[in-house]
Amino acid sequence: MPQTLSDWNLKQSMKSALAVAEEGVQKGENPFGAAIVSPSGEPIAVAHNTARSTNNPSAHAEVNAIANACEKLQQRDLSGHWLAATAEPCPMCLSAAALAGIRHIAFGANQVVVKEAGYGGLGITGRELAKLFACEIDLRGSVLGNECIALLLRNRKRGRA
Repeated sequence: MPQTLSDWNLKQSMKSALAVAEEGVQKGENPFGAAIVSPSGEPIAVAHNTARSTNNPSAHAEVNAIANACEKLQQRDLSGHWLAATAEPCPMCLSAAALAGIRHIAFGANQVVVKEAGYGGLGITGRELAKLFACEIDLRGSVLGNECIALLLRNRKRGRA
């Protein structure tokens, strides 16, 4: 896949996702954030997980960011855009990104850390699932990985109602 953003753009996008994830945690949400970035590196949308406050298990940060970007751009095709997520996307979020035309995804913490923090998974990692898709997905791990891992481990699921 020839399209790429600079390391600086990816890190800035992840910083935005981390900041909004922290805002979500302060509101009682799970510690996940995501950003949608244009092919030129312009921030389009950023969102945190809202599954707890909305009682909606599909209100993950990635899904929320994709919905916000589509609304802002008044289109449902985000081909060429990037998704930056504080954690490796779950199967639902990876599928939502692919359906929106997103083929470039950067993430911070991998599914091992997500599981360690108590947020489980469905038994398949984003990287494993991406190999099964008919379209090619460029998944890049460990963008600001230490910061994303720290966010998850500071906000482990245990003790959170």
